[in-house]
This record gives sequence, structure tokens and C-alpha cells, in this order.
Amino acid sequence: MEKLNSYKVCFLGRTGNGKSTLINALYGTTFKTAPILSCTKELYTVTLMGNCPEGYEAITVYDTPGIGEFSSDSVYERFYEEAISQSDCIVLVTTLDRNDAPAQRLFIRMQSLMRNRGVRFIFALNHIDSNVVAGEQTYEAWDEATNTPSALCEKNIAQRKVVLHEKFDKYVDQIDAIVPASGLRDYGIGELKSAIENKG
Repeated sequence: MEKLNSYKVCFLGRTGNGKSTLINALYGTTFKTAPILSCTKELYTVTLMGNCPEGYEAITVYDTPGIGEFSSDSVYERFYEEAISQSDCIVLVTTLDRNDAPAQRLFIRMQSLMRNRGVRFIFALNHIDSNVVAGEQTYEAWDEATNTPSALCEKNIAQRKVVLHEKFDKYVDQIDAIVPASGLRDYGIGELKSAIENKG
């Protein structure tokens, strides 16, 4: 039997950053989700036919356990290695929270698997609709009338993009996109999907 030519996408991120929720919004999957608790304890994969990048027959999505859930990532290290080494695109799901140290430590260890392979690297800046932002007591993230980020949220997004480049440029060949999103509001999902598939 001829091997299926599948475009492989790995989703990484800290527990609670919304990896599974974003995957469900992007691909219509039904990965288990919860607001605070970690639901992903293994390396889950799903292969979907249709709507894939040109030259491929399917998309295979890797949903990985949360980075930094334990004091050491050694429990999940083999899962990360497997997903990263196989992937054509790596999506790091993060938020406006700037605690990126666990992801940075993982990227230091995984540099050899990510570099010089032509892998696309994308940030999904998730939960941008959250009003919980450190140091801003009266912060309103969302314009409900237009279902878009508020002006102050847009400012925070711009600042966060600068910080992400400062922290991660050194670990990857290049950052292909940083896409603000909200899986629950269906905001930024089309743009994120296009960035993953390198369309437009």
C-alpha cells in the first residue's frame, strides 16, 4: 500500500493555553478540553482528508501534553521529540501572559530537530479575549459589538509580538507568523489556518 502523503502539524504550549480548543476550532475535531485542568496526557494524533496544502493528500495533527506541567518535561519528552521531528509545521500556542520560560527550555533542547528542515514555525497568540492581564485592573480586552480586540488589547498584542521575537528568534530558522486568536470566539481561526498551510 502506498504511504499517505500527509502534511503534519504539531501543536505545543503550556497547560491551559488552549491547544486542544484551537485544534477543535481549526479542524472540527473533538479533543477533550477543560478551562484549567490538563486534558492531554498523551500524544494524540488525527489525520484528516481534504482541505490540505497543495501537494498533500491529508493533514495529520499532533496534540501534545502541556509544556511545564511537571518540574521536568522528561515525562513527555519522547512525545515532543516524536511530534517535532515528524512535523512540517510547528504551532506554539501561547497567550498574552509572558511566562515563556518552559517553552524556551523545551526549544533549547529541541533545536536540532527544528532547524534546517524547512519547518514552518507559527505562534498562535490565544486567549486574547481574556480580561485577566497583569497590572491592568480595569482592562477590557474585547469589543463585543464587533467581535474584535479592543484598542488596548491590540496594543498588548503588538507588544507581545515584539517580546516573542526577542525570546524565540534564536531557536528557530524563522518565525513565519504570529496570529492573535480566540478559539472560543472563532476569532483569527481562518488566518491561523492559512498561516499553517502557507496560503496567502
